[in-house]
Amino acid sequence: MTSRAIVALGETLEYFDNAGTDQTPRGLVCLLRSLYERLNRQSKFLAWPQAGYNFTIRSLVVYLKELFRYLGADAEVSAVFSAYSGPQDLVSFPRVERDNVAMFSIFGHELGHPIADAFLQMEATSAAHQARGLRARQDIIQALGGSPTMPELQAAIQAVFQLRRRALEELISDTVGVYLFGPSALFAGYQILMWNTLDVIPSRQNEGYPPGRMRIRVSLEVARAEGHIDALRNLTTDQVVGPTFSNAGVLLDHLEQLASDNSDELTINTSPIARIAYDWISTTLPSAQQFARTELATARYEDSTLKLEVPRLVERLKHGLPPNEIGDSLSPVAVDERSAVLAGWLVSLEASQAGTNPDQAINELSRLNEKALKGLEYVVLQRRYRSGTRTSPS
Repeated sequence: MTSRAIVALGETLEYFDNAGTDQTPRGLVCLLRSLYERLNRQSKFLAWPQAGYNFTIRSLVVYLKELFRYLGADAEVSAVFSAYSGPQDLVSFPRVERDNVAMFSIFGHELGHPIADAFLQMEATSAAHQARGLRARQDIIQALGGSPTMPELQAAIQAVFQLRRRALEELISDTVGVYLFGPSALFAGYQILMWNTLDVIPSRQNEGYPPGRMRIRVSLEVARAEGHIDALRNLTTDQVVGPTFSNAGVLLDHLEQLASDNSDELTINTSPIARIAYDWISTTLPSAQQFARTELATARYEDSTLKLEVPRLVERLKHGLPPNEIGDSLSPVAVDERSAVLAGWLVSLEASQAGTNPDQAINELSRLNEKALKGLEYVVLQRRYRSGTRTSPS
């Protein structure tokens, strides 16, 4: 056990080493710190790049506690961690995306997982949940022919409950991502899901993930309910940056077309186990989303903020300026850092559809990300400066 602990700690030191290099942009750290503060979470974390393509936030403390669980008396281990004041979370991101500001909104989804866990924990004690669970068991018995063996029944019940929980974890987290980042989360989620099979049947083989088409549909519905879709479409008439928003409208048309196709639901219905799980999910998701919305409170990204800030930030980016403020130079107005992320998305969408040669497009996107990263850093530093709080390196 001691040898395994040493090996695991060696891997942990690698995280710290990677986090201490230039591979982690300061703009990303500033954005994450701001999100943590908005959510009233412990703001100490360790951000580091990884070779695999995955965005994750996991508890470093829980990992270390498990590591030391059998290496001493419980009281001694508890005493060590009661005095621990270091980073609480490990935040990892794909190394290839370290400068891609548009994809930073994926962290809204990752920050949604604790909220999803809180909802599922609260729900488990409710009478309505218990009653719905009994109904699901009855549906399972009927699907298995009415008189299954006990092992068959137990395996089917476990599969239904696991599929339901896994799907709710992801769909609630997708919802939180849109609440926190608005359209940026919708666009980033699609960029990841577009490479996967959109209508796969959820199963243990694919780790129980809900179909990509369903996730796009849920995110789109949340963005529409929050007023973000109408805001984007209405800004196509802006005299200065209307064409940029028109390019976003093309993507929105495509996403709405994908969401209107119910082939994911038809595919799920071919599996009795998945169908029972997702029938239950459809009755639970609205209350789960309302729970998440209430939990986030003022941390949500408002459509009014989008309409006020994003057009002028797009204008700044297109003039080669960081998207960190609006107004004139004599009386600049601070902005929400998530507006800077969305402005980066909109300008990059326009650049990708401009028909320029690949080398020129890559150079333009590189310059765009450089300005957007500076914008994220400036937004947070300006806010701290104005509020009189002290900034410290992270």
